[in-house]
Amino acid sequence: MADQAEPAKAASQVTVVATSLKLRDVWRLRRFFRLNGGVVRYLNSDPAGLIGYWLKADFLRLRFSTLSVWDNDAAVDDFVASDAHRAAMAGFDEISVRERSTFTRWHTDRHEDTTWEAAFERLRMTAAGADL
Repeated sequence: MADQAEPAKAASQVTVVATSLKLRDVWRLRRFFRLNGGVVRYLNSDPAGLIGYWLKADFLRLRFSTLSVWDNDAAVDDFVASDAHRAAMAGFDEISVRERSTFTRWHTDRHEDTTWEAAFERLRMTAAGADL
């Protein structure tokens, strides 16, 4: 579900997670896609609590962003504990610039809070001025 316009509205309060990853260089793209492929396969297996997942790629800046919406924090925590996420995190320092990558999590019952614009604003606030 890459780069769709807007995530679907949930009926009640949901947990939203946004990430922004800056790759070290173009030579890390292959490894990134391998690791991300494992995550996407896991998410496509319909894990409990996932409402939606989106990926945005800025190839020129080597920046990749995700936006996911979950039923609750427990569903996010289950994903974080999954083999796919653990494998991706194990490769994080190899492929990315840690100080130029960030993530944020928030709760909302407002559909407007699950847009890319809202996610990028929250990532900017979390990064405290990093080049997003």
